[in-house]
Amino acid sequence: MSKISKTTAMHKSTNNIKRGLCILPLCFAFLLVTAQVPNGNFEEWQTLDSIENPVHWETNNYVGYTPVAKTTNAIEGLFSMKVSSTARDIFGKAREHGCAHVKFVPTKEYKYLTASVKVDTVDKGGEVSIRVKQWQPASGFYGKIGTWKVTAATKGIVQVVLPIEQAGLDTLLIEIWAKNYYYPFIAPIGYTEMIIDNLQLTTMVATEESQKNLGWAIYPNPATDVINVEMQWPIGKPCTLRLLDLQGRLVKSCDFINSSLISLPLADTSPGIYFLELIVQGETKLSGKVVIRK
Repeated sequence: MSKISKTTAMHKSTNNIKRGLCILPLCFAFLLVTAQVPNGNFEEWQTLDSIENPVHWETNNYVGYTPVAKTTNAIEGLFSMKVSSTARDIFGKAREHGCAHVKFVPTKEYKYLTASVKVDTVDKGGEVSIRVKQWQPASGFYGKIGTWKVTAATKGIVQVVLPIEQAGLDTLLIEIWAKNYYYPFIAPIGYTEMIIDNLQLTTMVATEESQKNLGWAIYPNPATDVINVEMQWPIGKPCTLRLLDLQGRLVKSCDFINSSLISLPLADTSPGIYFLELIVQGETKLSGKVVIRK
């Protein structure tokens, strides 16, 4: 059951998949358009045949086994989605990989998938991953266009910015995985659990290099005393991290080069919703939302 194409216990939503996505422009100095992934905030759930699933999403939930579940310990809103390695394996044990996925037709070519993620537990050999795939008409398969993966628990909530290489408007497939270590010829061992919320697609003006190579995680989010920004790898060019309020006014900034972890103190910053910008050599490459609480 390690591949969606071989999963026989998938529970399918009867609702039609949303084809029209709501486009919400944000007012910045650069072009930024976001679109909500169908039920990407996980506020809508339905129960069919005694199994509860997020609307529009398919999972490997089974009667008595719910690796994908609604949680009120929400990152945003009323609910978030929890995915754990408690699916039913071939021996009838709750220790198989947990998986949820959604398919939809995009209305634009997007460059990034963003999400708020909290990974609570990853035992040795396990992993949590977000995979974005796109239908390839020539091959007749879904090809991978972006992957985010961690093999350890996160320090609270992280803001994931995943570069994707979407080509055209063919169907997108987003998969969320919570995997155990699979001991050869025996069974999965260990336990993995994560919470995810606020999945969105984003397009912004950026170079081809930034689209393919840049990625970051923001934590904790919400934050109180400090915001940490962890780059996928160090950037060997002059960079500036800027914190903006909702009116686009500069609140704080930090210059750096060749650093993969940057901390921004918040001692004199008022509570509220802000945006972080990463600027490389004067050009905005990434942007993310943060919440500051006191």
